[in-house]
Amino acid sequence: MPVTDRLVDRQSDGNFPNTNHPLVSILIAARNEEGTILDCLQAISQLNYPAQAVEVFIGNDQSTDQTESVVAQFISDKPNYRLVTISTNKPGLAGKANVLAQLIHLARGQLLFFTDADTQVPSDWLIKMSRSFTGKVGIVTGVTLPEGPEVFHKLQAIDWLYNLTLTHIVSFLEIPVTAMGNNMVVSKEAYLNIGGYESLPFSVVEDYTLFRAVTGKGYGFKNLLNEQVLARTKPVDKFPAFFLQRKRWMRGAMDLPLWMVIALYVQYLTGPLLLLVAWFSPVMAVSLYVMKLLVQTTVISFGLSRLRRTSLWPYALLFEIYQLIIGPLSVVFYLLPTGIEWKGRNYK
Repeated sequence: MPVTDRLVDRQSDGNFPNTNHPLVSILIAARNEEGTILDCLQAISQLNYPAQAVEVFIGNDQSTDQTESVVAQFISDKPNYRLVTISTNKPGLAGKANVLAQLIHLARGQLLFFTDADTQVPSDWLIKMSRSFTGKVGIVTGVTLPEGPEVFHKLQAIDWLYNLTLTHIVSFLEIPVTAMGNNMVVSKEAYLNIGGYESLPFSVVEDYTLFRAVTGKGYGFKNLLNEQVLARTKPVDKFPAFFLQRKRWMRGAMDLPLWMVIALYVQYLTGPLLLLVAWFSPVMAVSLYVMKLLVQTTVISFGLSRLRRTSLWPYALLFEIYQLIIGPLSVVFYLLPTGIEWKGRNYK
């Protein structure tokens, strides 16, 4: 049997005899990831979970590099891993959603775990995330931070941490915001109940679209913020790619409730808005800025403490300068009449 078609034999209903360890499916969409996917797969191979209760699907999305051969070699002795060649689009689907939809049709797990080819999940990922499925919960999100040696990389980590901590706090108040597609798990029941990706409108942020569909069907959600579910991902090295990433995220954020969209713009445009306020009332501008710094510092402190990443504190001191510059530039770049680029593909 070819390597790409090997898969451990399981019960057809996807059940696992030990209820503490349900059968789970890990789904990875990969396009031109020869330099990162090996680290991703090595992290998955070290997960603390019964091997016979895990199946791993890697969708090779028409890669033009050595992604396929790298994956094939790594999984050659791992019968519960499967490399799937994605050569066509399902009707109405494109990009990452198309890959994931095709992988899910093959998956037999009760829980569908999503991660990216440039992400390394922690060893207790499956255990900690799966234990959150109590009651009517249909989707659970972990936390991911970029990790790299440069100052720009550290500032991206603080940026992610700040926004993900805010999301966690709002989610704790039972307000649905979003999910993170490189560290997410959805119950198979919830996924099938919404009709899968095939029933969803196309979006460059397919994780958010899936999250809104699941919560819209009445399923509960959890957003976890602890070291046991903290994944690591590759930061962006160059500014053009950085702003393309932000444009893609902002495009998806425009579907958030209006008050969240306004809050996002206020966050990104803090500097210009405060200068405008200062024109009429310098005292009010200073007061608002102090309040903003107080809230921001409190949120970052909480996130660093929960994730045990206090070594990032020196970079948190630079974050304010970073944010005052990056925020307005991100808005300007978003408003430019250009398309969205992802993995060498362009979307309107």
